[in-house]
Amino acid sequence: MSGEHTLPYGLAEYGVEFRRIPTNGITLNVAEAGDGPPVFLLHGFPECWATWGPQIKWFVDHGYTAVAPEMRGHGESDAPSAVEAYDTVELAADVVGLFDAYEQDEGVVIGHDWGAIVAWHTAWLHPDRVKGVGGMSVPWFGRGDTDILTALEEQMEGRYFYIIDFQRDEVVEALNEDIDRSLRTMLTGESDAFGTDDPNADFLDTLTVPERAPEFMPEDFLTYIATRYEINGFGPAINWYRNYRRTWERTEGKDSTITVPAMYLMGSEDWTNIYAQRIGLDMNEQCSDLRVSETVEAGHWLGQEKPDWTNRHILTFLETVGHHGEST
Repeated sequence: MSGEHTLPYGLAEYGVEFRRIPTNGITLNVAEAGDGPPVFLLHGFPECWATWGPQIKWFVDHGYTAVAPEMRGHGESDAPSAVEAYDTVELAADVVGLFDAYEQDEGVVIGHDWGAIVAWHTAWLHPDRVKGVGGMSVPWFGRGDTDILTALEEQMEGRYFYIIDFQRDEVVEALNEDIDRSLRTMLTGESDAFGTDDPNADFLDTLTVPERAPEFMPEDFLTYIATRYEINGFGPAINWYRNYRRTWERTEGKDSTITVPAMYLMGSEDWTNIYAQRIGLDMNEQCSDLRVSETVEAGHWLGQEKPDWTNRHILTFLETVGHHGEST
């Protein structure tokens, strides 16, 4: 089914194939391309496997196998109905199951946005299974003294914030009314994440959409990604946001430090970067073996906006952990 739609970024020329892979009690639909050591690429929200298009082409050209799953609840992957099926402990276990399927005793995993959170959790909860972890656009906040949702509710002091808003079913209903419009608004719009005083604001209305989409969000990608969300709507993806407390409770007593080799890439204009600075987050304290840590002038969609910069730093990181591509 995935192949019936025209793939963006010219990915059809790179031999992308789809596999159905059982893992952690569900089945994921996984895009795969290339030959050589696998690198697991985890997308976030509202994204899809093809978000990694500029990286997939680069991996193929450099002798790696790019493995980009449609994450739990997305696209043609299984989408359990229970909200609690989407806590980050389970999402990390999904990734370990993919390592098994690709016969990787230790996998290299890189995530963007929510995919970064899952990648960090995979390295945190299963350090013996991770050769190297990369987080893009979202740092590792650790477990903290309280869960992230509670912390945000306290910090926002009644002001609007989308993560808090995403706890309401009405948000899912609004996003599902016009999936194409919702995705285009989120992927091309701009927002001051901390600038909306109205606690009852409409999420999509908080975003300012330009007359023309930025070049790094090409039309073929925007058209394709809508086909991925038309399958299950936004409900399963939003459930990821509804398990902060559950994940926090399930990881009680565990030290927060990431101990495996790590990479952290960030855009200077990204709200998560601004937020991390405001709370004084130091990734060198969060990760005991942070080998690559770089920031570039960019927004949130880092791998698409700055593909050459991103790919170059990924290569540096892969070399530091001895994960070398096969010569092409």
